[in-house]
Amino acid sequence: MEERIPETPSSQETDLAQRLLAWARASHGEAAHVSAMRALGGHSQVTVGFTLHAPGRPDEPLVLKMPPAGVAARNNFDVLRQVPLLQLLAGHGIPAPQPRHWSGNTAPFGGPFLMMSRLPGASPGDIFTERAGAGVVDAAAQFREAARVLARIHAIDATEVAAACTARGVTQEIDHWEQVVRRSSNAAWVALAMRVREALHRQQPAHVPIGLVHGDYYSNNWVFDGAALSGVVDWEGATLGPSLLDIGWLAIMYEPQSWGPLRRPHMAWHPAPRQLIDWYAQASGADLTAIDWYCALAAYRLACITAWYFERHRSGKRHNPAWEVLGEAFEPLLAGACRRLRIAG
Repeated sequence: MEERIPETPSSQETDLAQRLLAWARASHGEAAHVSAMRALGGHSQVTVGFTLHAPGRPDEPLVLKMPPAGVAARNNFDVLRQVPLLQLLAGHGIPAPQPRHWSGNTAPFGGPFLMMSRLPGASPGDIFTERAGAGVVDAAAQFREAARVLARIHAIDATEVAAACTARGVTQEIDHWEQVVRRSSNAAWVALAMRVREALHRQQPAHVPIGLVHGDYYSNNWVFDGAALSGVVDWEGATLGPSLLDIGWLAIMYEPQSWGPLRRPHMAWHPAPRQLIDWYAQASGADLTAIDWYCALAAYRLACITAWYFERHRSGKRHNPAWEVLGEAFEPLLAGACRRLRIAG
């Protein structure tokens, strides 16, 4: 989703515009300048689009990514970890942004930064707002293409992925989110998450395919130029792990019973989860016998993330209205996980 910068820029926006101009001139000469700077959608990192103008080279539409102010450049906020992965994706013909300029030098912007190619088109309306689905041309065709691209992502050889991003096996994937949910002060939420965690461990499928996991694969992170998928964005959470987590994540994102009353009225525009799973199965040939387990894993993962960030949102430490939508979904998400795992909720 794209959000225009207000007509009267804030002091932070003015500062960033000045820093971009200084970077452009330092990197490309005093005649270089930038234009069309605007904030882009997202619920994690600072993401800003702009166009670089430099003598002797074509105008370059770019996206700047960097950690939010005061947030350490670790884990998902380490923008530089995306560089080798984006290069790997390009080698396999996966539509995604390409790294153009990056540095760990904090002087230009106050932190490490990555500038990527700007994909043509835009994402559909943010699913956590009343604009959900805005701009969709043909939902069935667009989601079908996204499912096919996901199958291609998962087909990349795991040995190549291992050189480009962090490995997190099945047990590690489950236990990683325990560390996150336990940061919440809501004891009832933590207890429910732990029941699901234990069932996920007990019921782990005998064979779990390991490959590239995008980690946040849904329409907020797809860019369409008309009806065509021009690229998949937001790779900061990618890992080498249980790749079918992505299809479980995609399914629960569009399952009305996983969400609360703030979101449910805005969920009539997309294909049903079963259709998404079928399209992926047709494209990948994957054995999806254990799809309920992967959906439960995805719901557990999203609930654990929600418990922590919802609390930070409510405390004012990291305000984002999307966490209101996610916060009311915590219990429905884990109720769905319990149903799929056939345990008491």
